[in-house]
Amino acid sequence: MKLSVIIVNYNVKYFLEVCLHSVFRAASGIAAEVIVVDNDSKDGSIAMIKSKYPQVRLIENKENVGFGKANNQGVEIAQGEYILFLNPDTVMPEDFFTKMLGYMDAHPEAGSIGPKLIDGKGQFAPDGKKSFPSLSVAIFKTTGINKIFSKSPYFNKYYAVHIGDNETAAVEVLSGCCMLVRKTVIDKIGGAFDEDYFMYCEDVDLSWRIKQAGYQNVYYPEATLIHYKGESTRKATLSYVRIFNEALVTFVKKHYSKSNARLFILFINVGIVLRAVLSAVKQVLKVLRMPMFDALILLATLSIMTNFWVETVKNINPIPLSSVAITFPVYIGLWLLSLYMNGAYDQSYRALRVIRAMIIGTVVILAFYGLLPAELRYSRAIIVFSGFAGTVSMLALHELFYRLGIFKFIPYDKLPRKAIIIAGEDAYKETAGTLQRVHYAPELSGRISSTTDKGNALASINEMKPLLYTAGINEVIFCVNDLHYSEIFAQMQHCGAEYEYKIHIPGSNSFVGSNSSHTAGDLYTLDKRYNLSKFSQQRNKRILDIGFALFFLLTYPLTLFFVRNTFQFWVNSVKVLAGSRTWVGYSHPTKYLPYMRAGIIKPYFMMKDYAPSKDIEEQMDSVYAQQYTPGADITLILKNFKYLGG
Repeated sequence: MKLSVIIVNYNVKYFLEVCLHSVFRAASGIAAEVIVVDNDSKDGSIAMIKSKYPQVRLIENKENVGFGKANNQGVEIAQGEYILFLNPDTVMPEDFFTKMLGYMDAHPEAGSIGPKLIDGKGQFAPDGKKSFPSLSVAIFKTTGINKIFSKSPYFNKYYAVHIGDNETAAVEVLSGCCMLVRKTVIDKIGGAFDEDYFMYCEDVDLSWRIKQAGYQNVYYPEATLIHYKGESTRKATLSYVRIFNEALVTFVKKHYSKSNARLFILFINVGIVLRAVLSAVKQVLKVLRMPMFDALILLATLSIMTNFWVETVKNINPIPLSSVAITFPVYIGLWLLSLYMNGAYDQSYRALRVIRAMIIGTVVILAFYGLLPAELRYSRAIIVFSGFAGTVSMLALHELFYRLGIFKFIPYDKLPRKAIIIAGEDAYKETAGTLQRVHYAPELSGRISSTTDKGNALASINEMKPLLYTAGINEVIFCVNDLHYSEIFAQMQHCGAEYEYKIHIPGSNSFVGSNSSHTAGDLYTLDKRYNLSKFSQQRNKRILDIGFALFFLLTYPLTLFFVRNTFQFWVNSVKVLAGSRTWVGYSHPTKYLPYMRAGIIKPYFMMKDYAPSKDIEEQMDSVYAQQYTPGADITLILKNFKYLGG
């Protein structure tokens, strides 16, 4: 056996599907085996493998044992002369193994080899070659300074920028997403991955031990690989920063002297704190940028309207600053709360939500105004005119800042993206038919021939780049029926990062891709999408629960004649208000449905002495989660009112 490919999978079924398709194409004519170690995926990955790739040697773990341990499970049964550790979110061209194995056979000094990595837009991804974490390298990486000076060989040594992107050379560290290692070397260094690393730095540790054993880790850009979720794509969350740096500390303790390790860890911990603070500030600003901007607009509007009303309209003494300091923050807070509750900050953006929220907020403020002592009630007109002027100002400035690229929301009425399919005529029909069944897919503009013969297509593949520009295409879908992966790679790199790219394989229900090296991968799929999984809908459901619970508690004596068990109805209202129950819940909760609290009533119209079968109830649970709107809950609560005491 020449080659064993080991892939560790966890809940990325459709990326794995494309990965395996490309692997088996590249392995044609080579004595190779493919081993998939599944870390207890819940997305149907195992069923997909057994159905579409029965030749795969499959290990089914009952828990997520981590990247290193899962790879070691694969190594234990591997029979190949070479072991390829491969991530499931990768795609390789047909000549990949020929080039990689050819180099290793010709260079016995190489213990491992890694390809040039590109992202889902065909652009170079830097994590294919890296350096060992010296003190300076670790500090610059941990604090993020290496990103600021990304071209500097000193500040960004972590990504080995002293070695050219297209230069074959020995490097210190290769990326664990695709690392070809001699089996004899693995045996010599005492095994593949150290299982003390659950996630991150396993590749650093393996590269270190290979180098210590006298072998080279070779960066080989003649072979290219798409990696959809490269290191640069991992979200800069506090969790990632913590886990990555814990792995770095593990590496330092293992391989550095105690005195150096203590100093190293001290600086790493300082870097963790700095990075955590910066990440927290960045996340807060990202979330609160638009509400903070709106608060400033409302503050300015209130100030202008107050001065205008006092000095021009009424010609009276100025309102005391102490009164303004008490009332303005409350008014602005109530408007912002109304904007949030009405979904003004949700994706996608709708001007109607802003208008509705400001109207509701103004009404609430006027009601609150009536409860204030006389010295704080200076004029209702100021509130009304400020609400109107604030609404107009926000709508205008939101649009302006969106046009300038400062706000990144998606307009509700934005025209659908335009896509084109690269395929032969028969493959185009199959691909287009599948795409049309995806309700959130882009608008299809037509076909580009997969050959140099245009035929009845819009253009031949040689004319692809100018056609994309002139036709205003946003997205390119490559159908692999009629294309080699190497052609797809070449066209992505030729056309550039201005476009989004998807890959569709024969018989698949998905279109896999990634918008850039800064996104973690995206796809179109025919799998069910649940409205109830959206944060905005979960928020709306909770608001509705609280509203009904408060109403029922306040009007409790009046409801005695409408529910069957009045005391339990009162108890249920308290439980819903406390957040332990919801008014409408699943009949049979499963792990495949979005999480929801236990319900008081079921998501269908209930009848005395009749209950649907379990299969029908499960179907109605799924439809409820897919099509959820607050209106559905209102209808169900009113229709099933007498059962609310159940």
